[in-house]
Amino acid sequence: MALQIKIQGGTPKAGKGLCHTCKAGNIVVGQNCEERIICRADMFQSSRNVVTFRVAQCGSYHPSNIPYLHEMEQIAWKVEARRRGPAGFTQPEEGEMELVITKPDSNKNYNVPAPPTSE
Repeated sequence: MALQIKIQGGTPKAGKGLCHTCKAGNIVVGQNCEERIICRADMFQSSRNVVTFRVAQCGSYHPSNIPYLHEMEQIAWKVEARRRGPAGFTQPEEGEMELVITKPDSNKNYNVPAPPTSE
């Protein structure tokens, strides 16, 4: 009877490192399948940002398929709801709501879909 031990979170034996799916990873592959990984997150400043090993965990890891918060803010439509009526400490009455919708900055080349219309 053999005893089987399963280790959780151990070092993976195969597969690609995190740098292959990270936004800060810049991967260059040569003709003979040699590979050089450069970390733009400044994690390896002593070696000019060249990663010489397969990375399993990284504090600056950000998946390449998920945008940063500032990227989402640049392409977002801004929607504000304002209640019309007197201002102050009086009880708000049932009144109209004014919706102010602002398009993202059109100077940038983003493919921004138009918001759905309620017609």
